[in-house]
Amino acid sequence: MAADDSPRRVSGLTGRVTRGPFGGDSKSRHTAVWIDTGSGRHLLRRKGGPAMGDVALNAYVGHDVRCDGVLLEHTLLAENIDIIG
Repeated sequence: MAADDSPRRVSGLTGRVTRGPFGGDSKSRHTAVWIDTGSGRHLLRRKGGPAMGDVALNAYVGHDVRCDGVLLEHTLLAENIDIIG
């Protein structure tokens, strides 16, 4: 990872949660849960949750949320997720 892509702590990051394809054209392509912040789209994961197939994230799909956690290269590892709309 380049210096610009180093993990960084975020607090109060807001966005809309959606479900869509992840993995490009690779064999590992699957449907994943995303948070779209308006300035970026990040794969959404819960800290301590499974890397794939986390059914707990289904509750957030279609909602606007506020998250605290760690932003990695293309993933938000959320420690806290609150529905705000």
